[in-house]
Amino acid sequence: MTGAAQATQPREAAALLARHEALAGQLEQALAHEARALAARDPEALLEAAQAKETAAAALEAAHGELATLAGDASEATVRAWLARQPDGQLLLARWEALRARLTDLRRRNQSNGLLLELGRRAARQALAILRGEEPVPATYGREPGAGKVPGTGRSLGRG
Repeated sequence: MTGAAQATQPREAAALLARHEALAGQLEQALAHEARALAARDPEALLEAAQAKETAAAALEAAHGELATLAGDASEATVRAWLARQPDGQLLLARWEALRARLTDLRRRNQSNGLLLELGRRAARQALAILRGEEPVPATYGREPGAGKVPGTGRSLGRG
Protein backbone atom coordinates (compact mmCIF):
# COMPACT_ATOMS: atom_id res chain seq x y z
CA MET A 1 0.00 0.00 0.00
CA THR A 2 1.30 3.45 -0.82
CA GLY A 3 2.09 6.05 1.80
CA ALA A 4 -0.76 8.24 0.56
CA ALA A 5 -3.24 5.35 0.88
CA GLN A 6 -1.98 4.57 4.39
CA ALA A 7 -2.33 8.23 5.36
CA THR A 8 -5.97 8.36 4.28
CA GLN A 9 -6.97 5.16 6.08
CA PRO A 10 -7.35 6.69 9.56
CA ARG A 11 -9.66 9.36 8.19
CA GLU A 12 -11.51 6.70 6.20
CA ALA A 13 -11.90 4.51 9.28
CA ALA A 14 -13.41 7.33 11.35
CA ALA A 15 -15.59 8.51 8.46
CA LEU A 16 -16.77 4.99 7.73
CA LEU A 17 -17.67 4.41 11.38
CA ALA A 18 -19.56 7.72 11.37
CA ARG A 19 -21.42 6.55 8.26
CA HIS A 20 -22.26 3.23 9.98
CA GLU A 21 -23.55 5.15 13.00
CA ALA A 22 -25.71 7.45 10.85
CA LEU A 23 -27.13 4.50 8.93
CA ALA A 24 -27.87 2.70 12.20
CA GLY A 25 -29.81 5.82 13.20
CA GLN A 26 -31.80 5.66 9.97
CA LEU A 27 -32.52 1.98 10.57
CA GLU A 28 -33.59 2.76 14.14
CA GLN A 29 -36.01 5.42 12.87
CA ALA A 30 -37.41 3.03 10.25
CA LEU A 31 -37.96 0.33 12.89
CA ALA A 32 -39.72 2.81 15.18
CA HIS A 33 -41.90 3.92 12.26
CA GLU A 34 -42.64 0.26 11.48
CA ALA A 35 -43.63 -0.42 15.11
CA ARG A 36 -45.99 2.59 15.08
CA ALA A 37 -47.50 1.45 11.77
CA LEU A 38 -48.04 -2.05 13.16
CA ALA A 39 -49.69 -0.68 16.29
CA ALA A 40 -51.93 1.59 14.19
CA ARG A 41 -52.58 -1.19 11.65
CA ASP A 42 -51.70 1.30 8.91
CA PRO A 43 -50.68 -0.62 5.75
CA GLU A 44 -49.44 2.46 3.86
CA ALA A 45 -47.21 3.52 6.75
CA LEU A 46 -46.03 -0.07 7.13
CA LEU A 47 -45.01 -0.18 3.48
CA GLU A 48 -43.14 3.13 3.81
CA ALA A 49 -41.36 1.86 6.93
CA ALA A 50 -40.44 -1.42 5.25
CA GLN A 51 -38.96 0.45 2.30
CA ALA A 52 -36.99 2.78 4.58
CA LYS A 53 -35.77 -0.21 6.58
CA GLU A 54 -34.69 -2.03 3.43
CA THR A 55 -32.84 1.05 2.15
CA ALA A 56 -31.02 1.57 5.45
CA ALA A 57 -30.11 -2.11 5.76
CA ALA A 58 -28.74 -2.20 2.20
CA ALA A 59 -26.68 0.93 2.85
CA LEU A 60 -25.33 -0.61 6.07
CA GLU A 61 -24.35 -3.75 4.15
CA ALA A 62 -22.54 -1.62 1.55
CA ALA A 63 -20.74 0.36 4.26
CA HIS A 64 -19.67 -2.88 5.93
CA GLY A 65 -18.36 -4.07 2.57
CA GLU A 66 -16.23 -0.94 2.34
CA LEU A 67 -14.95 -1.52 5.87
CA ALA A 68 -14.13 -5.15 5.01
CA THR A 69 -12.20 -3.97 1.94
CA LEU A 70 -10.13 -1.56 4.02
CA ALA A 71 -9.59 -4.10 6.82
CA GLY A 72 -8.75 -7.01 4.51
CA ASP A 73 -11.87 -9.12 5.14
CA ALA A 74 -15.21 -8.92 6.92
CA SER A 75 -14.46 -11.11 9.94
CA GLU A 76 -14.98 -9.49 13.31
CA ALA A 77 -11.42 -10.29 14.42
CA THR A 78 -9.90 -8.74 11.30
CA VAL A 79 -12.00 -5.58 11.55
CA ARG A 80 -11.17 -5.19 15.25
CA ALA A 81 -7.45 -5.71 14.62
CA TRP A 82 -7.48 -3.21 11.76
CA LEU A 83 -9.30 -0.60 13.84
CA ALA A 84 -6.89 -1.13 16.74
CA ARG A 85 -3.92 -0.41 14.43
CA GLN A 86 -5.34 2.97 13.41
CA PRO A 87 -4.40 6.20 15.19
CA ASP A 88 -6.97 6.60 17.96
CA GLY A 89 -7.52 2.86 17.61
CA GLN A 90 -8.96 2.49 21.12
CA LEU A 91 -11.52 5.21 20.44
CA LEU A 92 -12.41 3.57 17.10
CA LEU A 93 -12.75 0.18 18.84
CA ALA A 94 -15.03 1.68 21.49
CA ARG A 95 -17.21 3.21 18.76
CA TRP A 96 -17.22 -0.13 16.90
CA GLU A 97 -18.33 -1.98 20.04
CA ALA A 98 -21.08 0.56 20.68
CA LEU A 99 -22.19 0.23 17.07
CA ARG A 100 -22.23 -3.58 17.29
CA ALA A 101 -24.34 -3.40 20.48
CA ARG A 102 -26.72 -0.96 18.81
CA LEU A 103 -27.06 -3.21 15.75
CA THR A 104 -27.76 -6.20 18.01
CA ASP A 105 -30.55 -4.20 19.67
CA LEU A 106 -31.91 -3.18 16.26
CA ARG A 107 -31.89 -6.83 15.16
CA ARG A 108 -34.00 -7.70 18.22
CA ARG A 109 -36.40 -4.85 17.48
CA ASN A 110 -36.71 -6.02 13.88
CA GLN A 111 -37.46 -9.56 15.06
CA SER A 112 -40.06 -8.20 17.47
CA ASN A 113 -41.72 -6.22 14.68
CA GLY A 114 -41.63 -9.33 12.49
CA LEU A 115 -43.35 -11.34 15.21
CA LEU A 116 -46.06 -8.68 15.56
CA LEU A 117 -46.54 -8.70 11.81
CA GLU A 118 -46.83 -12.51 11.73
CA LEU A 119 -49.32 -12.52 14.61
CA GLY A 120 -51.44 -9.98 12.72
CA ARG A 121 -51.33 -12.15 9.61
CA ARG A 122 -52.39 -15.22 11.58
CA ALA A 123 -55.28 -13.34 13.15
CA ALA A 124 -56.41 -12.11 9.73
CA ARG A 125 -56.20 -15.65 8.27
CA GLN A 126 -58.19 -17.04 11.19
CA ALA A 127 -60.84 -14.33 10.88
CA LEU A 128 -61.17 -15.02 7.15
CA ALA A 129 -61.42 -18.76 7.79
CA ILE A 130 -64.23 -18.17 10.28
CA LEU A 131 -66.08 -15.88 7.85
CA ARG A 132 -65.75 -18.52 5.13
CA GLY A 133 -67.12 -21.23 7.41
CA GLU A 134 -63.81 -23.08 7.51
CA GLU A 135 -62.35 -24.58 10.62
CA PRO A 136 -59.92 -22.13 12.20
CA VAL A 137 -56.29 -23.07 12.61
CA PRO A 138 -55.81 -24.68 16.04
CA ALA A 139 -54.37 -22.30 18.61
CA THR A 140 -52.96 -25.01 20.88
CA TYR A 141 -50.48 -27.81 20.62
CA GLY A 142 -50.71 -31.40 21.79
CA ARG A 143 -49.15 -34.80 21.35
CA GLU A 144 -51.96 -36.23 19.24
CA PRO A 145 -52.62 -35.10 15.67
CA GLY A 146 -55.45 -32.60 15.67
CA ALA A 147 -54.99 -31.68 19.33
CA GLY A 148 -56.52 -28.32 20.05
CA LYS A 149 -58.72 -28.56 16.97
CA VAL A 150 -61.95 -26.65 17.38
CA PRO A 151 -64.84 -28.36 15.70
CA GLY A 152 -66.58 -26.11 13.22
CA THR A 153 -70.30 -25.73 12.79
CA GLY A 154 -70.03 -26.26 9.04
CA ARG A 155 -72.19 -23.19 8.51
CA SER A 156 -70.79 -20.18 6.67
CA LEU A 157 -71.49 -16.81 8.20
CA GLY A 158 -71.70 -15.42 4.67
CA ARG A 159 -74.64 -17.68 3.71
CA GLY A 160 -78.14 -18.00 5.14
